[in-house]
Amino acid sequence: MEDVREERTSGSDGNPGPATLPTDEEIRGTPRSEICHSADLFPQGREGNMASRSTRRGLLGTVAVSAVVLALGAAPFVSFGADHLDAPGLTPPSGRADADINDVYAFEGSNEANTVLVMTTHPAAGAIAPLEYATDVRYLLQIDRAGDGLNGLKDVTYRVKFKSATPSGHQRYSVVRAVQGNDPQRVARGWTGSVNAVRGGGHVFAGLRSDPFFFDLDAFRGAVLGQNDRTFCDDSVTDFFESLNTNAIALEVPDQQIGGRVGVWAETRSKADGRIDRKGRPAINTVFNSGEDKNAFNETGPFMDLEDFGDNVVGVLLAFSTLDPDDGAYSQSEAETLASVLLPDMLTYDTSTDAAGPLNGRALVDDVIDAELNIVTGGFAFPGRDGEGGIPSDCVGPHDDYMSRFPYLGEPH
Repeated sequence: MEDVREERTSGSDGNPGPATLPTDEEIRGTPRSEICHSADLFPQGREGNMASRSTRRGLLGTVAVSAVVLALGAAPFVSFGADHLDAPGLTPPSGRADADINDVYAFEGSNEANTVLVMTTHPAAGAIAPLEYATDVRYLLQIDRAGDGLNGLKDVTYRVKFKSATPSGHQRYSVVRAVQGNDPQRVARGWTGSVNAVRGGGHVFAGLRSDPFFFDLDAFRGAVLGQNDRTFCDDSVTDFFESLNTNAIALEVPDQQIGGRVGVWAETRSKADGRIDRKGRPAINTVFNSGEDKNAFNETGPFMDLEDFGDNVVGVLLAFSTLDPDDGAYSQSEAETLASVLLPDMLTYDTSTDAAGPLNGRALVDDVIDAELNIVTGGFAFPGRDGEGGIPSDCVGPHDDYMSRFPYLGEPH
């Protein structure tokens, strides 16, 4: 098999070229910092401060929201982040923080002929989760080229596997690409913290980055859970995730390697535990499932989602849409229509277009939580509805540390 080692050069698309793979002796003598810091149903997410929205909607009273939570047994919406710690009791799936998927992104690269896929793992890396990738876990990016989840196939899989860390904390890893009906092929290898070449074109990065997710978790705890006096869009708007780190696997490859209209999701698996976690769109398991259904969701693939978890989605939509002060709750048919769009849990994306999350890919800047808060609380513009839900925004916008070039996520804090 062709060796993927190459000298570091500037790529023809303006992105950094692959890094030369260091020897163990070289990497043991290199400070860690020098290596790890190398660099049309839902509306498009809102950005910036939304405090100008009416007080009646933007600062929805704690009592009204808490009443709904109590009616549902406080099951949905109990979250740390988009999918951070999404097992019951705010714990990582199977107790494995090193296999916990935070977020999945799919968007156009700085080279318009390329698509970027990102999976972030290890919530609050270095605090809650360890910094190293697990050596017994396979980190998978799955692609359904039909984009509908109906054929039950993973047409393309990128599998990332890590070796044990050196004394300085760096890990060698390999990337294998498997296409349905063909033998798997290794397409890249490298060290964590550096950009490496992908056979067939593109780049891959694995390592510590700034967590790109943004959300006012403290306001959520107040407005929804009644744990403090905060409300959304008050005078104390705070992005809980702004200073947190995460591990990230970023892959940029030509569109033809991915497909046209596709469905993308991430999984973590081990021989001992099988499928540990999986995620496509933001916060599906976090928001709509509760109790053991959270574990069942993580442990199964997306192809039976509507049958297995559709009732959960419908129930949450019916309950929380009562928070819409003008239009009230969704009808049963409206909730079922939305459930059939949200499931199966795959991030659908037309690779010939710009991403507009959460239903056409997801860029780092897409305010998918605003979109989801709005829709879940009654804000989808069905005929006769005004398109603004009971909680239209958390008034937190994207971070300012995203990069214009691969690997796009900000440097770690």
